[in-house]
Amino acid sequence: MRAPEIIIKLIQGYRIPFFQKPPLVYPNVIKNPFQTPVSEVMSGIVQDMKKQGILKVAPNAPSFISPLFLVPKSDGSLRPIFNLRALNEYVIAKPFHLININRIPDFLQHQDWMCKVDLSQAYFHLQIKESQRRFLRIIYNQELLEMTCLPFGLSSAPRTFSILTNWLAQSLREKYNIRILVYLDDFLIAHQNVCTLQEHVELAVKTLQKLGWRINFEKSIICPQKSITYLGVLWDPWKKSKISSERKNCHVNQKIKSCLRKKKAKLKGIAERSRCLEFCQFCCSKRPAPSSKLINVYEHCIKAPTEDAHLTRRSPARVEVVDSQLPVVDAPTLPATKKLFSYRCIGPSVESTIEQYGSLGHLERGRASSILIQSDNKTAVAHLRKEGGTKSKPLMEITYKILNLLDRHQIHFSIHYIPGKHNNHADHLSCHRHPPEWHLLPSCVETVFAKWGTPVIDLFASKMAHVVYNYVSRDVKDTQALFHDAFSTPWNYPLAWVFPPPFLVPKVLAHLNQSTGIFLLVVPRWEKVFWRADLKVRALAAPMSLKNLQNHLVDTSTGHPPPNVENIILEVWKCGGGPRR
Repeated sequence: MRAPEIIIKLIQGYRIPFFQKPPLVYPNVIKNPFQTPVSEVMSGIVQDMKKQGILKVAPNAPSFISPLFLVPKSDGSLRPIFNLRALNEYVIAKPFHLININRIPDFLQHQDWMCKVDLSQAYFHLQIKESQRRFLRIIYNQELLEMTCLPFGLSSAPRTFSILTNWLAQSLREKYNIRILVYLDDFLIAHQNVCTLQEHVELAVKTLQKLGWRINFEKSIICPQKSITYLGVLWDPWKKSKISSERKNCHVNQKIKSCLRKKKAKLKGIAERSRCLEFCQFCCSKRPAPSSKLINVYEHCIKAPTEDAHLTRRSPARVEVVDSQLPVVDAPTLPATKKLFSYRCIGPSVESTIEQYGSLGHLERGRASSILIQSDNKTAVAHLRKEGGTKSKPLMEITYKILNLLDRHQIHFSIHYIPGKHNNHADHLSCHRHPPEWHLLPSCVETVFAKWGTPVIDLFASKMAHVVYNYVSRDVKDTQALFHDAFSTPWNYPLAWVFPPPFLVPKVLAHLNQSTGIFLLVVPRWEKVFWRADLKVRALAAPMSLKNLQNHLVDTSTGHPPPNVENIILEVWKCGGGPRR
């Protein structure tokens, strides 16, 4: 497995990124607060770490001493963690993003089988350069010891370790076409076929073990399951549901009840409980109180403490999902492809748009269903997604007006912000301009048709941009379209042209599971997206690259090529419908 230079350097030994060298002192001048307290449990763990080579005796030389403490893990065992708060003041902690639960619905497909692989003592797989170990020393029972591996507690450790495991996941996608996601040391693998999934899990486990990683088989689930707990959520693609796990419910209950007993909370505690409620918001069919009004919730619960029963685990919340994009709460029992109605509202603000939507009677018609909100305003998206904020009181009031309006009609909403150069739909809508649409000119399309044939339908098109006579449009006012909303029905065509907006590609791939025929799917060449492995498995032929797009690609709203078109490469994939085997 060929690794990039950054991975090779990490494997050779990690160097802590200091912006200033921390001060070193001789161990004999260290006072008790910096020494690790002696206990029977700690002695056993230290002894085990010495046997495994994680800790070793250090020479009596200038050192940076930090205490060691223990925290309980989910399985009841204890994890040793360095209290490196003082050392972290000298460490460069670059910002980074880990995958979160909001990405999982895009990854999972209806009737997926799933497995997960968990690494044992994950951070300890990465060695620290010998010259850096003097900054990771402890004094325990009058003995000077140093860490030889990446410790829990170092501010740069999560980013460093995620670089390593993300590369592993990407390598498995490229080499074996495995559909896989990873959160630090926790891998999630999925496939439509149970036998293929079993093969993929075996390949993943063998590859990890071959590279020297230790698998925690007690926490791993290597037998394919229809439902699985990942990142604290019980996912069930067969029932299209997501439920907070029993352990997570207990954790939230304990946090809230602890606050109710004390009748007061520190700012740090409020922030922690706020995160718990944000998690509940994702899993629960009825939204909890907004985290930004947590203090008011506490005061109300103190006056009427029995109302905390809404948070008990005796009535677990359930969310049913119609598709990977729009979760529907308490949805009527309709087929997943049933289209109730479609309407697009454009207003100067999110609030006015929803009010316009309601004044036309659509909120009443859409009772107990779901709507999608798109915005190019990060602040507006953040306030609605988190159900409030602390920076702007007027925006808070607008947020609650929107939430009350939606709650009154029992409507669940999903809000999206699409960053980067592909954030054009929301931008054009907010400016009252015709929404952009990428269209490949005949000079380019005819080359594709000459190789693979002429499609009978264009599934993502408009009156202004379609490559064949029959097309599907998102514009309900377009009377020339064969029908509206491509996802409203299964696709059964001998050959179809599919050129969706990039953010809809995971949804398109999931929709292919219930479709038949051949599809020419046009997507950007993005090597590291999780859906590329699924795309490669579906391919019936090698992709056809479309370059020099400045001469072949136009935005129909402007008549000119899209911004930064010289940096864009599109690929046409010939894919088959139906679930992958």
